[in-house]
Amino acid sequence: MIPEFPQFKKLEFSDKKDVEKFTSKFPPYSDFNFISMWIWDISNNMEISQLNKNLVVVFSDYISGKPFISFIGKNKISETALELINFSKKNYQTSSLKLIPEEMAKILMKLGFSAIPDLNSHDYIYSTSHLANMDAWHQNSSSKRIRQFIKKYPDFFIRQYSSVKKISKNEYLEVFKKWTKNKKIENYFELSEYKAFEKLFQADNENIKVLSLYLKNILIGFSIFEILADNYAISHFIKADISFHSSVYDILNFEEAKILKNQGIKYYNWEQDLGIQGLRNSKLKYKPSFLLKKYKVSLTYNN
Repeated sequence: MIPEFPQFKKLEFSDKKDVEKFTSKFPPYSDFNFISMWIWDISNNMEISQLNKNLVVVFSDYISGKPFISFIGKNKISETALELINFSKKNYQTSSLKLIPEEMAKILMKLGFSAIPDLNSHDYIYSTSHLANMDAWHQNSSSKRIRQFIKKYPDFFIRQYSSVKKISKNEYLEVFKKWTKNKKIENYFELSEYKAFEKLFQADNENIKVLSLYLKNILIGFSIFEILADNYAISHFIKADISFHSSVYDILNFEEAKILKNQGIKYYNWEQDLGIQGLRNSKLKYKPSFLLKKYKVSLTYNN
């Protein structure tokens, strides 16, 4: 059970249903997706509470690791924000809340709060119908590379697994290692992303699926995603060994979109770019349909 603020508890996998009672009332913001919250809590620092029947979360910044407060909910939003800002000032020496969903931020702006869009935190949302036609996009480099890949490797094939429990962990860790090698990253096992990826294999969730790309029975890329409610899916990891071809990611996204579209999934959440320019460019080239926007919220008056 989630305690009442100002009491907190460490996030545990058993909290999934309780957390989703709050988050299910909103579009699937990646930061409040339970699986994402749980796997990225690699240092066991994330804490949860509830205030005015809203979910309160102590996150760690994805880049700096510094703690900050956020919340999601529809009850007494102004009172909740004010109390949490004061709590944040006292405990974290910051007078702003982060990752506040746009629906909530708009209400808070009308009530006198400052709400600034956090461009680095917006989720990129794609139409699966659009991505499923990627090979036919006009004057687009991804479309061209997909056709080149299919021509060069006509024997490539895709396997879809219904659970991470059904794949060979070491085979996928090896692709992750090759990704770090191509990126010239040393000590990959110290990466937060690598630790989160390893933790994913402990997640017992039937909605997590694995799409795998093979050449001659060699795994060269994979995408791990979660099927959500309201016609959405969300990306958790996509990794590839691009030493085979520069378009492995294009093929993965193309094949995944076709599968999701056929399953009736309309939208795919590819999460935020964290202000990393290369990642931003990569996400923009796939032409998102819209963004799920998040805001930094603070006071504009003395209290």
